[in-house]
Amino acid sequence: MIREWKKKDVKEMKEMLNENPVVGITSMYKIPAPQLQDIRKDLHGKAKIRMSRKTLMKRALEESDREDIEDLKDHLEGESAFVFTEMNPFKLYSYLQENKSSAPAKSGDIAPNDIVVNEGGTGIDPGPAIGKLQNAGLKTSIDEGEIKIVEESTVAEKGEEISHEVAEALKMLDMEPMEIGLSLNAVWEGGSIFMPEDLDIDIEEHKEKIQAAYQRAMNLSINAGYVTKENIKMLVSKAWSEARSVSLESGYPTKENIGDMLRMTQSKTKSLKSKVEEVS
Repeated sequence: MIREWKKKDVKEMKEMLNENPVVGITSMYKIPAPQLQDIRKDLHGKAKIRMSRKTLMKRALEESDREDIEDLKDHLEGESAFVFTEMNPFKLYSYLQENKSSAPAKSGDIAPNDIVVNEGGTGIDPGPAIGKLQNAGLKTSIDEGEIKIVEESTVAEKGEEISHEVAEALKMLDMEPMEIGLSLNAVWEGGSIFMPEDLDIDIEEHKEKIQAAYQRAMNLSINAGYVTKENIKMLVSKAWSEARSVSLESGYPTKENIGDMLRMTQSKTKSLKSKVEEVS
């Protein structure tokens, strides 16, 4: 028999699924409670986070009326939560990425990216630290009274579990490779599922490309004389300018060009006069 609180939980999540235009599944993996509270405050007015048991979240997705939203249940991995928002998926992804903070690595953490220790001085005095750094797979030497990393090394690859030895070495080197914040597993909007790799774009670069493409299309349509509502004013202006040039070159007077024709005639007369005077 299903307990009443479970029925209520599913009903509330189902209503939120049906009411919000964009729904994300986010990982809550190892987010400390204080940071989660800060994240909730920061998202106030922008997005809502709803946590529950995975079985109840799946049931809410299955009972929702939204097109293909049930497919989100395939992305409920580990500790997950719903994110409800009116931001489009790209803005949501960008916002969450920008609001992540760095943190030290702990033994057992999963590397969010390749963790690379660069060559160079460490500022650490020689002693037991040498052994700890070497245990993490780092090549070291002593140079001018400090431990030096003599070769760049990847101590943990993206998706790899961080060992105790690597975590200790990174702590000594004051490196904080971990990210505290919400990470999207997938986002639903209008019947489509977006993955993080689909959303990871440089928005400013994308805007510049769209603007450049628009300008090229506009130039092509104008040169081809293809009329659209966007270029009609420029085409009319271009046609007027070309007609004016033809009328001036051919000496065909109109009320629009008569002033220019008189000025051209006056200029030519002055030029001719000066040449006649030179010959005289």
